[in-house]
Amino acid sequence: MGKVEAAISRMNGHRVYLDTNIFVYFLDRNPDFFRIVSPIVQAVDAGRIIGVTGDTAIAETLVKPYRTGNLELVSAVKGFFSTEGFLSVQTHERETFDLAAQLRAQRGMKFIDALHYATAIRSGCTFFVTNDLAIQSDHIIEVISLKALHG
Repeated sequence: MGKVEAAISRMNGHRVYLDTNIFVYFLDRNPDFFRIVSPIVQAVDAGRIIGVTGDTAIAETLVKPYRTGNLELVSAVKGFFSTEGFLSVQTHERETFDLAAQLRAQRGMKFIDALHYATAIRSGCTFFVTNDLAIQSDHIIEVISLKALHG
């Protein structure tokens, strides 16, 4: 069993927070990471993994399409995130922002990373999939690094 398949097997049945880079790599068919994120996205779509993300991830994913003025791509990205039964998209409530501020203060995380992590915690996730090495596992959530799955 390969590294990606083993990670998916460990995440089976769990709530898993998907960071922005997962969606960017998947939608852009990134040559280095598409083969890693595609099976993860497929596992979410099949219901093997309970996929969770936040409104922030959607906004971050939309930056490039808006920057390039590609409104057709903007619409496609919005459609991807609103696919029925695919992802649980969490809004960022006051308590989530408060937790993010605590994480930033205690761990020195960038605020956007702290907001993603706080959203994962408040959503009951046990795994967090990212390519951001600044986000580290703790006693609450295990971080699955795409770089560790690469190769």
